[in-house]
Amino acid sequence: MIRINLLPQEERVRRRKLPALKIPQVGAVVPFAVLVALVVTVATVSTIQSRKISKLQEEIVSARREAESYKPQLEQIRQITQKREEVRSHLDIVAKLDRQRYYRVQLLDELTKSMPQNMWVTQVEELSERRFQIDGVTFSNFIVARFMQNLESADRWTQVDLDIAEEGDMDDIEVVKFTLFSNAQP
Repeated sequence: MIRINLLPQEERVRRRKLPALKIPQVGAVVPFAVLVALVVTVATVSTIQSRKISKLQEEIVSARREAESYKPQLEQIRQITQKREEVRSHLDIVAKLDRQRYYRVQLLDELTKSMPQNMWVTQVEELSERRFQIDGVTFSNFIVARFMQNLESADRWTQVDLDIAEEGDMDDIEVVKFTLFSNAQP
């Protein structure tokens, strides 16, 4: 249907014209679009990272709680380890004593086998773990020299040194009192 308006132009109802939208040029839109994209990207990354951080913080709290729950067991393990070391130390001492159980007996056995006739040992003193002092009495210096040679040729005695050989009296009998130092091998 066609409409004809016969009213004079001054009285006619004017239609409002909407201003034409100006389409911005591409050069003006690109920076705005880049800025919007950058803001959206930063917001997205920030949100993702904050979620990850909160999740990690929850895991840390959970791990700390779990670590606290293991403290009694860790203390027991530490105490058991300490007791085990004490027992191991005691066993090492027992093993060492067991290895050296016959050591001194063997030393004295070799000492008596090395003694010539007419010689008496009056004292054997252990100065250190492997060093001994041997005191004795005999009738001559030759017997002391033979004893030193016999002791030196024994398996366990080494470095036999004469410290003192002096004349003395024992029940109105002239004797030679002597002191030797010697090392012993295990």
